[in-house]
Parts: sequence; structure tokens; C-alpha cells
Amino acid sequence: MIRQIIFLSSLIFLLLTDQIHATIIVVVSTYDGFIVAADSRMTISTPSGKRIASDSNQKIFRIGHSSALTFSGAAFLFDLNNQKRNIGSLVENFKIKRKITDTTSISPANIAEDFKSFLELIYNKQKLNVKEGQLHIRIVGYDQDKNRRIFEIKLPNIEKVGIDSINVYGTIQELYPSGTPASLVQGQTDAWHRIVKGYDPKLLKMDLSQEFKDKLNNLRYDIRYDLMSMQDALDFAVFIVRATIEAQRFDQDAVMGVGGAIDVALVTPDGFRWIQNKKLNVEGKEFDY
Repeated sequence: MIRQIIFLSSLIFLLLTDQIHATIIVVVSTYDGFIVAADSRMTISTPSGKRIASDSNQKIFRIGHSSALTFSGAAFLFDLNNQKRNIGSLVENFKIKRKITDTTSISPANIAEDFKSFLELIYNKQKLNVKEGQLHIRIVGYDQDKNRRIFEIKLPNIEKVGIDSINVYGTIQELYPSGTPASLVQGQTDAWHRIVKGYDPKLLKMDLSQEFKDKLNNLRYDIRYDLMSMQDALDFAVFIVRATIEAQRFDQDAVMGVGGAIDVALVTPDGFRWIQNKKLNVEGKEFDY
């Protein structure tokens, strides 16, 4: 009993601890569609600190005809069979179990609800998954009425059930429900924050007057997402990913959590399309599989 209580307390402490989401994913929403761009680096924690595990990780996934899913945070989870799997393989497993193909018509709202339930089952079967840290999922796409929709899933959240047990659940939030053009960045957002908002986010944690902090909003770039063409959105998304990679390259204090190839996808009412996506290769010779 005492061991179980200590274990549960340690899980809750982990959720309250600041964690680095070592990745960068940019979504640009325009009136013509979405651009989604992501890096390919996977980092893992070791006793000596963070290390690069892969520069070939996939972080953008097609879900049905007109939606994309991205994730940041936890890189691995134990599945229902106690096998440790990367999040990408769980996304593909979800698609198989729900019989979702590239031609399936399914709304982002339904994807969010179904995928949250899928993950909640895994978390509650394998409580140790909580130790993997926060997992943030975003689903962007079009519903049956061709409205742009963006949903965010956050796990794990812990609810105590009795003295020695917990229930793990996820939350869903719709972002920009009116379809307002905007950019959304998840992962290591410090470079984006400095470029677009005009200041280092660490300033908000300093002992500064509220008046000074309020004035920081005046430093933000005036970016008109409502005027962006798809090419503008593509250029902006890739710029933010590339800027983050290069900033970490030269910042001696940075966690090198962003790197590898940049994948880019386009999502419109006509469907999901890859603009750029890494392929398997042998000494530079690429092939599809």
C-alpha cells in the first residue's frame, strides 16, 4: 500500500515538473488551407542527459482524406501488450483498428475523440506511461462541411480514484474555432517566440513589473495570416523550423532537440498532400516503400 502511494505521488510530481518538448512543429492556417511543417529529430533522456536517438522520426501523419495529426512531447509509450512503441507506430495502429484509410471521410473532431479514447485505454492499462512525460497531439483538417478545424489533445492528466489507484485521462480543446487564420507552434518554441513575439519567453518568469510585461506585447511582428497565400504559409512554416534548427546549432546552452529533415504537408478540402517528405535511402539513393 505504502509503495503504491509513493509511486502515485511520484507520477503526479512528474506531471507538475517542467519538461522539454524537444521538437518543432508549425501549423499555418490560411483561408486556402493548412501548411504543416516539422523536424525529424527524436531525443531521449539518459542518466547523463538528453541525447539524439534519431534524425529520421516522423511527426506528421495523414488521418483520413482531409486531416493531419502531429505530436510533441513523449516519444514512446507501452502499448496494451506491454511493448514499448514510438508514437508514430501507435498512430498507425490506431488507423488500422479504426479502419481509417487515405480515402476515409472523418472529421477532425471525431479523430480527436477517437484518438483520445485510444490513448486513455493505453495509459490506464499501462500506468507507467505517465513517466514518459506530457504528450501533446494536434489534429488539423476539414469537416464534412469543409470548415477548417484544429483540435489539441493533452495527456496524461491524473485523477485519484481511492487511496492507491488513479485514472488517467486526456483533454480536448478546439483552437481558433472560428477558423481565424493563424500560426500554431508546438515543441521548443523559444526561437519562434523571439522572432515573432520579439522577446525571450524567460522574461515572463523574471521579477519584472506587470506593466513592463504588458508592454512586451508591443514587440510582436504584425504578421497578416489572413493575407497569406499557400506559398507564403509554406515559406513561413519552413522558416520557423529552419530558424529553430540553426539557433540551437549556435546556442551553447540549447538542448539540441530539433534537427534532421524538414517534412511539409498541405491540407485542403481536396485532401492531404505531401509537399516534402523524407524517404528511405541507401547512401543517397532514395526509394519508396
